[in-house]
Amino acid sequence: MMVLKKTHISSFLSFLAALSAGIALSACFEIPSKPNEEQSVKKISVYVQQDGKIDSTLLKIHPQKSAELFVTVHPEKYSKDLEFDWYREDGNNQDTFLGSGLEFSIPKKAQARNLPNKLIATDAEGNALVSYFDIIINSPPKIDSIIRPQPSETLLGNENTSFLFEWQSHDQDNEDFSHTIVIDGKAYVVGDFFSIRQSGFNEGEHTFQVIVTDNYGDSDSSAVINFFVTEKESK
Repeated sequence: MMVLKKTHISSFLSFLAALSAGIALSACFEIPSKPNEEQSVKKISVYVQQDGKIDSTLLKIHPQKSAELFVTVHPEKYSKDLEFDWYREDGNNQDTFLGSGLEFSIPKKAQARNLPNKLIATDAEGNALVSYFDIIINSPPKIDSIIRPQPSETLLGNENTSFLFEWQSHDQDNEDFSHTIVIDGKAYVVGDFFSIRQSGFNEGEHTFQVIVTDNYGDSDSSAVINFFVTEKESK
């Protein structure tokens, strides 16, 4: 029977203690190296602000107005530990550096090729988190004119008469759009039509308005037109 000497036992116990300590330290520092902010930063978001309105979904801006991109970090306290670089990545995966910081200013009449679509957040150890996004430059559609009826125009007829309503509109971005007409306060969606015929008007004063809306929800409205219906022609 082999007997361990006291010195051997002490050395063996010391080895076990050191091994346990090493395991404990390994568990404490078992942190992924890429990127560090995954352990603390829960979310990094890009927002656009224009005319006091903040958008984090479409990132849509009007080309005739200046705007600003900015980054939010959650929790916010970690924002000071990261550096943010804005890039424009083209179709060949070539990056053009556009600026650094939590904010990026967009001037009026900016072109898409000069706007960032890539954000790189980097920590002190050089670990990086990359975010991709697209900024939509959209001009709202426009109502050009209401052709019929004209303001204060008197239409001859009765409830059985079908009256013609006409208008003109356009979208300078050449996007699809839809019209809604409002007659006496009631709305009717008429799609891409530029005219309709409508009957059922009692004698007296009535109102007419046109609203045009594009695929991004931007819209324009005409002024409310007041017109009159009568069965008797004035002398």
